[in-house]
Amino acid sequence: MSHLFSISDRLVSQKGSGAHVVAGLIILIVGIALGLSIGSDAVVYAAIILGLAIIISAFLMIVKQYERAIILRLGRYQRQVGPGVQTRIPFMDSILVVDVREKVREFKAERMLTKDNVPVTIDAILRYRIIEERARDAILNVENFNDMIQQVSQTTLRNNIGSSAFQDVLSKREEINQHVKTIIAHEASNWGVEVTGVEIRQVIIPQELEAAMSMEAQAEREKNARVKYGESEVQVARQFEEASKVYENNPVAYALRQSNMLYESIKVQGNTIVMIPSESLNSMGFGNLGMTLAYLENTKKAAAQSAASSDNKGKG
Repeated sequence: MSHLFSISDRLVSQKGSGAHVVAGLIILIVGIALGLSIGSDAVVYAAIILGLAIIISAFLMIVKQYERAIILRLGRYQRQVGPGVQTRIPFMDSILVVDVREKVREFKAERMLTKDNVPVTIDAILRYRIIEERARDAILNVENFNDMIQQVSQTTLRNNIGSSAFQDVLSKREEINQHVKTIIAHEASNWGVEVTGVEIRQVIIPQELEAAMSMEAQAEREKNARVKYGESEVQVARQFEEASKVYENNPVAYALRQSNMLYESIKVQGNTIVMIPSESLNSMGFGNLGMTLAYLENTKKAAAQSAASSDNKGKG
């Protein structure tokens, strides 16, 4: 895996500013000697002011608002200082500065096998920051806390994925995030680092497995659709059964229902010939041919009037 941390993430080492003292002394000596040789008091005064300013600056340092500095005097821990102008002793003090702002880093677990042997690649992010009061631990207790927390995060994620089933990885991300965060936070607490969050952004699986899962999901949906259709058929059959009980002892209602069904079929089909069993006509009281023809003619007229009325409404 490529290194994800830029040079700006590393500790900034500022040695004791002995170079400033040396530069200030050289300016004093050369400037005074030059001013005296040419008899110019202005050159002498300018050299003195400039040289002293550079020497004094060697005893001062500026720490930014988002930084904390550790002072090592002759190699031993002296104190931790906050933002602002701070003092130091040239040639004796070494300054180590660390950024305490919250950081976001990416890390991956590539081609990991889950508990049920499904190969996955996990893409996650980690949020952490240096605890201001414990910046000393982040600098002195570990060589590079950025590299360390990245390695611990990656290892912890791999171990967690390896002990989880694939479906759990997909459906229980929050639980995995919290578990990984707890383990990383426990390790990072020894370095003065606070882990503020771990989030799994993406779970990548091989394309052939993705296609198989898509087919499985489609088959499951089709199965559910067929089950729903079967349930609806059962409900319709029960409704017909209840309707048959209504018509069973009520021949008038049954005849009216048959008449309505005949009317609806003629209205929809227009001039199509409809075959009607004689038993149905007898049950409706249309036993002879004359009555049947008259009934059909009246039914057609009613259908035509209904269609014309519908057309007039549509044009209006």
